[in-house]
Amino acid sequence: MRRFYQESWQGIPFTSFSHISFFHLAEPKFYAVFYEELFRRYKNWDDLPAVWRENKRKDARWLIGQLRDQVAREAQPRTEPVRVLSIGSGVGYMEKILLEEMPELELHVNEPSTVGMKWLRQQIPSERIYIGLPPACLPPDVHYDMIYLSTVDYGIPTREFTYLLQELRAQLAPGGEIILLSASLLEEDSFIGSFVNAIKIVIRGFLHYLGIRRQQFWGWRRTRDEYRQLFKQAGCTQVQDGWLQDGFETYWIRGK
Repeated sequence: MRRFYQESWQGIPFTSFSHISFFHLAEPKFYAVFYEELFRRYKNWDDLPAVWRENKRKDARWLIGQLRDQVAREAQPRTEPVRVLSIGSGVGYMEKILLEEMPELELHVNEPSTVGMKWLRQQIPSERIYIGLPPACLPPDVHYDMIYLSTVDYGIPTREFTYLLQELRAQLAPGGEIILLSASLLEEDSFIGSFVNAIKIVIRGFLHYLGIRRQQFWGWRRTRDEYRQLFKQAGCTQVQDGWLQDGFETYWIRGK
């Protein structure tokens, strides 16, 4: 596992809207201010970068394929809608695609800040929107056929991540699964690689301190083995993983 840093997101430099920290993770307040800036620059989903939208569209369609396969495997005809929970929905573009291509879906969404829900509130009833940090903000009596986390894992410390996966697993319906999509996979973690990375962090910290190149501590990159271990520690079974052909080689891992 290695720390990594960001200077911008969606083409928006962090220094343009917020104080940034080299040592502390971005908190909900940071994301709230970020989304205020994003909505000032972009008026709707179509204004977002086209390459990013295409990547997310492919990821959403892959999730739809997994849901339809899951329903097809059920022994009895379904009498209730397929229920899905998105953890850390962001601007909600993937959720928009899910609802467009699978309108019968009962979609529930979560975000740490209400600000980021501006566009998505037009698509999803308020009673299916959970603001705050999961699992505390989630209703304990609602169960889901799928719970997915799309590119939010980087900002969750390992102990909290294991606990979150355990709690989310308890909210799966029979036959349900957790799917994680990650854009922060660490390809390898050798001693030499870790040593070089440590030197880079020192240099980044020096440049940050001098104000030459200010960077926000963004989270951690994890190896494939570390992701698999996290899922197993959380009690997940039938753990599988792989890569999506979405243009970004997004890593996925799933468990029941």
